[in-house]
Amino acid sequence: TFSADLIYDTLRRHDPDHLLLRCARADAARGLLDVARLGELLSRIRGRIRVQRLERVSPFAVPAMMEIGRERAPGSSAAEMMLEQA
Repeated sequence: TFSADLIYDTLRRHDPDHLLLRCARADAARGLLDVARLGELLSRIRGRIRVQRLERVSPFAVPAMMEIGRERAPGSSAAEMMLEQA
């Protein structure tokens, strides 16, 4: 049997733009956080936000904290997801 880590490391080293790696990156970005939308938001509010370290978790952070560690169950097979990305 092949280890997924071995395949990932080999592709990353020898073919960093491989379809499987692009699909994995896109799926991870969408599954954990919509990175593109977050980037757009940060660009829009640049220079207009204030960062302040809190002693405890803000109530506004609770929904995000609840999502940490959750696994997403894809609705389609890996092959279908790769075809969509292609």
